[in-house]
Amino acid sequence: MKKSLLVFFSAILVQGIIAQDIKKVKDALANNKLPEAKTMIDQMLANPKNQKNAEAWYLKGKIYSAISASAAERAVTPDARMQGLEAFKKSQEIDKNSATLYLTVDNYQPVFNLYTSGFEQGAGLYNEEKYPEALGVFKETNTVGDYIFGQGWGLYKLDTTITYYCALAAMNSKNQPEALSYFAKLADGNVGGPNNPEYVTPYRYLAKHYYDNKDEANMMKYISAGKKLYPKDDYLPLLELDYVREKGDKAALFAKYDEILAASPDNFDVTIDYATELFGETHVTEAAKRPADYDQRCVKIESLYKKAIELKPDSYEAKLSLGKHYYNMMLIKEEDAKAIKGTKPEDVKKKADINTEVIAAADKAIPYLEEVFKHYDTLGKLKVSERSNFKSSCSLLSYCYGKKKDTAKVSFYEKKYDEADKAHQ
Repeated sequence: MKKSLLVFFSAILVQGIIAQDIKKVKDALANNKLPEAKTMIDQMLANPKNQKNAEAWYLKGKIYSAISASAAERAVTPDARMQGLEAFKKSQEIDKNSATLYLTVDNYQPVFNLYTSGFEQGAGLYNEEKYPEALGVFKETNTVGDYIFGQGWGLYKLDTTITYYCALAAMNSKNQPEALSYFAKLADGNVGGPNNPEYVTPYRYLAKHYYDNKDEANMMKYISAGKKLYPKDDYLPLLELDYVREKGDKAALFAKYDEILAASPDNFDVTIDYATELFGETHVTEAAKRPADYDQRCVKIESLYKKAIELKPDSYEAKLSLGKHYYNMMLIKEEDAKAIKGTKPEDVKKKADINTEVIAAADKAIPYLEEVFKHYDTLGKLKVSERSNFKSSCSLLSYCYGKKKDTAKVSFYEKKYDEADKAHQ
């Protein structure tokens, strides 16, 4: 009986000592004496007798959570966040009811602080362009978030924000395997949409990766998924077109252009690229090599350039290209006229009709070319590319007015051409 009483009173004494130690730790934490609190809790848990104390482990998690939120204290204990998480886990394992009660009293703030401080630290490192370090912190934060979600306390099964920043940090760290992994989580989860334009990045990154690796199935998987969420995206259709172009099948390429523009008729880049591609394949001077559907193609090129100008009225490159299109039509028609050697009435008429078409094409070209000319002529100093465009407009306008027998305008634009380098350098 005496021995039992001694054991009983000994247990009470031990519990009293533990309670006193816990109170001291709490007081240090309440007074924000984090190094002191850390030392006390570490010493306390180093004692095997305290290893099964759920409250002690909870306090360690709380202290280390506070340390992880302080840049100064975190510098001394860089692994504070993960140590804090492990302490909370240990507390839950020992006595889930008590540990959950401690969290409830604290409104779950200590464990959520591990997450919020992690995101803030990671964002700071990312903004400082310390990408590998940012990736490490974001991954820790993601681990914290997964645990919080797994316990049913909040957050998300797929934390899109943290996953996105993990991917960006990995990408900027040149860590392709991890970038692919995180971007795939987002894309495979169909994350994104018009209200979240930043989330087009996973689809672009993955599609480009598989494009570079000649993996057509996966490339098209992410191009298709991205286009569904971002139907007006410019990059994905251009990547798709590049892939088809590399195969060398022009018919397939033009069909792909038509397909993309049918789905996204206001895509300027695809429209102007299609016009340029068709331009190069259509305007062939040698009659034997000219496409059989030359006239139909010319109509389409004209409509594409006009659509591009409608979409972007300040695109003087598009206006100049349309002028060049009409110019090429004139050259080819003139070649056709020269090829008519006969003197029969029908030959003479055919030649006259072609010359009429040449003048009509000049009339179409002039307004666009004059817009280009006026734009650059008023700018003063021009870049090399701008000066080239300006001189092209002068040369083409001189040619067009020559077809209309307007010698004054021909002289005017010839003079402007000759003075261009001096006047706009």
